[in-house]
Amino acid sequence: MVTMANFLRVVKTLLALPRKRVNGAASLLTGWWMVRLLWRFRVLVAATLVVLVAYSTWGWVGLVLLAVVPPLASLTWRAVHPQSHGWLMNRLLARHRLRHVYRARWDAVMVACNLHRPLPGGDYGTPQLVTVSLAPVGDVLHVRLLDGQAPADFIRQADELAHAFGVPDVRIAPSGPGRVELVLVERDVLAEPVTLTDVPPVTDLRRVRFAIGEDGRWRTRDYANIAAEVGGGVPGSGKTAGETSMACGLIQNAAVQYVVIDGKGGEDWSWISGRAAAYCAEDEDLEAVLAIVEQVHGLMRHRLKTQKGERGEANFWNLPLDAHHPVVFVVVDEVQTFTDTKGMDNDTKQLAFQITARLSALVKKGRSAGIITRLLTQKPTSDALPTAIRDNASVRTAWRVITDDAAEAILGPVVRRSDITPVDIPEEMRGVAVVANAAGRLERVRFPYVDEHTAERIATRVADLRRELTEFGAPGVKDDSEGGSSEGASGEASEVRA
Repeated sequence: MVTMANFLRVVKTLLALPRKRVNGAASLLTGWWMVRLLWRFRVLVAATLVVLVAYSTWGWVGLVLLAVVPPLASLTWRAVHPQSHGWLMNRLLARHRLRHVYRARWDAVMVACNLHRPLPGGDYGTPQLVTVSLAPVGDVLHVRLLDGQAPADFIRQADELAHAFGVPDVRIAPSGPGRVELVLVERDVLAEPVTLTDVPPVTDLRRVRFAIGEDGRWRTRDYANIAAEVGGGVPGSGKTAGETSMACGLIQNAAVQYVVIDGKGGEDWSWISGRAAAYCAEDEDLEAVLAIVEQVHGLMRHRLKTQKGERGEANFWNLPLDAHHPVVFVVVDEVQTFTDTKGMDNDTKQLAFQITARLSALVKKGRSAGIITRLLTQKPTSDALPTAIRDNASVRTAWRVITDDAAEAILGPVVRRSDITPVDIPEEMRGVAVVANAAGRLERVRFPYVDEHTAERIATRVADLRRELTEFGAPGVKDDSEGGSSEGASGEASEVRA
């Protein structure tokens, strides 16, 4: 009886011990602690075993091979296929940073930034750090939220998170239901100019690379079913340079033709003259400008009238892209030269009204005909860009401007409610602009720079892709512009003037 009582007393004592002590004792007695220790340092253990095996098999030669072969193999792999090599190295580095940099202090940071939640029993829960990925601006932490949390909770604590992680800035972005991404910004990639010595051809007009975002990744734009684009900025802000870099990719596609009207009257666009279906650098001869705009307008009318009968669809973008039926990009740089009538004599004003009317018609109706009109100006006001044109432009880009009114004239009222504005772009950051992303939120991007010699070399290389617009508009293009179109032009001009 005494023995049984002592046994029961020992059992009760053991059961009353804290769980951590019981687990520790069991781990010590069974040797499980050794297995856990080896697993924790498995990389070091594995490397040690490899070294011992190599030395025991080949002696010092084996150690030399271990020191030479892996780096040589890595360099060879990187030279042969840098994409897969970079992907693997980034994955390994990201896993290392997840385990040894962030996970070790994650709970402490969440508690310090008040992003934890109390649990029954006096404990607390923290959002789960799922994984880490690498981006050009810094590390990206992928986080699963606690029940009841929202991305706004992290946005409110962004400054505290930046100080806790020791980085200048932390950007918060929802990445799915119950998930957010914390981008630890260690450097501003937009502060560094991006110069391209060559531009890859654009093969998919639904994914056209045009600029680099604040995360260091390329932004793409879908030009299918787009009628018009408006861009504005002060002189020297990088408008023409940004358009040049994108045009260099587009003109390498046989299913794209370019029409360029340079209202500056200079040679900023002269590099494209050998590839452009139509090119005009007149800033005073508005009759020459009107002739080109009329030709594009005639092509649009021809397609709208005949496209369904000839190709089976009324909408150009429901059809496959074809070099015999190309997309036509109409770029009018410094458009205020032709639309702002202040200081013009009466005859010149009439020409300006007709040009504005035709541009307005292209903006309103050109989408279904595969004609995309892109208007650039250093004067984004209602005088330079009539609201009939600006309000129908679905793509808008604002380089540096001086006033909030100019920013709103380009981007719309959304810029008044956003912390991101082109007014804040420093003068020395040429090529940086503000655009709206696919979700409608404004973001800063940097357009790459392509010097005119590189652009001219690309245009010369693909000069054989140039076609006259009359090849695609049939004989009716000229008749349309000379016949019943003049009455329509004056009618639309009256509408624009009103």
